[in-house]
Amino acid sequence: MSLSEMEKETVIQFDESTNLATVYTASWTVARSLKKAGYQPVKKSQGGWWFKIPVNGISIQGEKETTKIG
Repeated sequence: MSLSEMEKETVIQFDESTNLATVYTASWTVARSLKKAGYQPVKKSQGGWWFKIPVNGISIQGEKETTKIG
């Protein structure tokens, strides 16, 4: 069963107690980008990947600006 575009979500969780973020993605595109950046999934399931990455390695691109987290 294939996921719809709406179901290919990516969730980033982090708090101030650690410098690591947990990234869950059901998107092949996001998973491939994280792997190319040198991150390996810490867990895989059918249709999803979990990564642990440094918070300062996260940037979010918007239409008008990019925000670096951490």
